[in-house]
Amino acid sequence: MIFNNVTLLAVFLPSILVVNAIKEILVVVITTNKESSYYGSKVAIDLLNKDYNISEFFKFEFYFDDGNEGLAVKHIVDILKENRRIFAVIGSQKSASSMAIGQLLKHYNVPQISPNSASPLLSDKDEYPYFLRMTNSALERNLVRIKILKYFGWRRVFVITEALEFFYEIYDHFYQQANSNNITIADNFIVHSKEDLTTIVPKLIDHDARVIVIFAYNTVTRYYLCQAYLHNLYGKRYVLVLPSNIQKLILTSSIFPDICSPEQANLVLDGSLREAGSSVSNEMYFPYGNTMYNINDLVQKMYDYMKGSSSLGYAGSAFDAVMTTVLTIENLMPKNTSEFWEIDQIEMGKSILAKLLNADFNGFLGKIQFDKHGNLKRNVIIQKYLKENADNPVEVGLYDGITGDIEFTTKPYINVPKDEKSRQLILKKLSSVKCLDVPRTHDE
Repeated sequence: MIFNNVTLLAVFLPSILVVNAIKEILVVVITTNKESSYYGSKVAIDLLNKDYNISEFFKFEFYFDDGNEGLAVKHIVDILKENRRIFAVIGSQKSASSMAIGQLLKHYNVPQISPNSASPLLSDKDEYPYFLRMTNSALERNLVRIKILKYFGWRRVFVITEALEFFYEIYDHFYQQANSNNITIADNFIVHSKEDLTTIVPKLIDHDARVIVIFAYNTVTRYYLCQAYLHNLYGKRYVLVLPSNIQKLILTSSIFPDICSPEQANLVLDGSLREAGSSVSNEMYFPYGNTMYNINDLVQKMYDYMKGSSSLGYAGSAFDAVMTTVLTIENLMPKNTSEFWEIDQIEMGKSILAKLLNADFNGFLGKIQFDKHGNLKRNVIIQKYLKENADNPVEVGLYDGITGDIEFTTKPYINVPKDEKSRQLILKKLSSVKCLDVPRTHDE
């Protein structure tokens, strides 16, 4: 069964953590203050310090860019001005910041791992030769969307695209993939401002649109929900396929109270499908030592750090980014770290990058393997929104990032609530819900 309750994870670290640390191994973390990636990184570092005292030779320094690429670059430049050697950078969360510091780091042969930056541009190894990420490229998610459409036999779809370069590139790739899989894009409606949806939604009705794929950020998507409600474009005859950048909790609150209520928006949202990041692994295996960790304890620790948040967000990605970086560098490290420092910067950067690209173990998020572009071959969960529990979409499918296979289940599964009692209460409420009820398209 693809949806098992997580229990234990095993982390194996090498015994060389007793090395003689003469000089610091500086790892810079560029993140957003008090967000999930920050907390995930802190949990991983705390774990490694507690069990292996890595602070004896690793030095992690946190810098906050808050989504500002100029600030991210300034942090790196300030460190380099001090003639300090950076062995790796973790971050940033935002694609724009990751691209900005990636352009700089390549000149210093410094590997970089982002917890989440999804821009397709970052897959260009000529521009970003030292960049890796703990997620798929935004373009790779199109392969998941095509799999969903083919699985349910949806051969005629409509698309709504927000007028941004990021979404244009995703749509162009989606169009090519749809074309090669005999899926017809009946129309693509461009949204320059949210008000455009007041005319787009009636056009969808006129064209008898049943399956609608949206490439847009939260504001446009929420405005669509309200307009679709006003025009009765919802119910079992219709389905939305939403992008992973849509935040589930945001969708359950309305920022347009003069147009529709959250409850009304949820009626449109009911039955929608969304591809999301992979859930936590059943077990975590690093091919080195002999240490076991309980995954529920780690999850709870992340929630404790986040002080009441109902979602792990990017905490798991950041956790894996830290663990992968430490294990890779440590695997290359001689017993005396002063010898490590004597290795040429170019040679060291290339060695660390090669080790990262050849990573192969089970991490917090599942299998850790990168493709040649530095993208994690990450599993992708297919979630379904149900009006009975709109704030926590249920998991109904899994896309295997390594094999490319997709599998669905008819049994609801939820991994979001913090405690098992809450999860079971939600499952009980959803026990009569048929997760894979799907609309019939007009040509059926």
